[in-house]
Amino acid sequence: MPVAIILAGGLGSRLHPLTKTLPKPLIPLAGKPILQYIIDLLKTNGFNRFIVAARYLGHHIINYYSGSKEVEVYLIDSKDTADVLRILADIISEECFLVSMGDILTNAPVIELYKDHVKNDAIATIGLKEVENPLPYGLVFLNEKRRIVLFTEKPISLEVYLLSVAHYKYRGESSYWNLVNTGFYMFDNEIINILRENESLMDFGRHVFPFLLENDYELRGWIMPAEAYWSDIGRIETYKEATWDLLDNKVSGVQVPGVLKSSGIRIGRNADVKGELIPPVYVGNDVVVEVGAKIGPYAVLEDGVVVGRNVTIHESIIWNRSLLMDESYVYDSVIMNNVVVKPGVKIVSSVIGAGNVVSTDLYRQKLDVVKEVSPYAQD
Repeated sequence: MPVAIILAGGLGSRLHPLTKTLPKPLIPLAGKPILQYIIDLLKTNGFNRFIVAARYLGHHIINYYSGSKEVEVYLIDSKDTADVLRILADIISEECFLVSMGDILTNAPVIELYKDHVKNDAIATIGLKEVENPLPYGLVFLNEKRRIVLFTEKPISLEVYLLSVAHYKYRGESSYWNLVNTGFYMFDNEIINILRENESLMDFGRHVFPFLLENDYELRGWIMPAEAYWSDIGRIETYKEATWDLLDNKVSGVQVPGVLKSSGIRIGRNADVKGELIPPVYVGNDVVVEVGAKIGPYAVLEDGVVVGRNVTIHESIIWNRSLLMDESYVYDSVIMNNVVVKPGVKIVSSVIGAGNVVSTDLYRQKLDVVKEVSPYAQD
């Protein structure tokens, strides 16, 4: 199997403050980082060598995988996504290789993308997904032979979309109109020479793929099965949605940590739960839930969270080592690690940065990080 290169260097600005102290691929997602879900998926699809290209806060990724023999983490100063391949070129000897974005949750059979690429004579094959509305993602049009005839990365207007559909339909060049780029690519090693010879090609979507099309390289598309789950976790809203989808078992085949105690309830090691869990709920390792507390539906308590008496938490994600004191109430919120919520405080539709002490009610508020500490113990 070829090597898998995972791009984990983005700033994750739309997820702020979650990414103030942590790179986006390490954001906790029901018991483990987004990045680990990607690696686990690739393992089940036969990949056994993983190169993680880190940049922003990359030392956290290095620390997290410091004991791993199969995950190689490189802290590199790349200018954009495609520039990563230039920098790592000397350690990529395989005839073809996979590139994956580091902020994806999916259960797609990526091995089929690899097989499709190997059996066809294309320099690159892009993993695609059919969606109802492709406008926020740009355009990818395929012909009946699954060759890409149009690729544009940026979000587009409805007018441009309809004109493009009409144009390519009239020319008889496209059979697929509602496809989006999923962030999985297979490349032949030849791409590295192309990047070296064309130093202005920095980003796959904005530069590399349009360049390949303009210069008559064969660029193919592989379409995920319709039943495959896929989510690009780029905003706090999609982060919460992906978490609830995991709890609802909508991402079949993807293993959430912990032991399934009853339908929709997963509990980690050494958890002490005296309160009520209303599924779906994930409770991490060493969590304490006191008498009278009601957790769920749709709640995640990451490792080391302590929940006091008569606390209510639903539709919310609580990161590691946070303390919610007696009678507090949390709804539709994300609370980062090492936060203290004082007794009786109500938090609704808010995001609380790491290290805050919350002593007044909050509604639709976003508190910045006050303590730059990772949720992971080894950091």
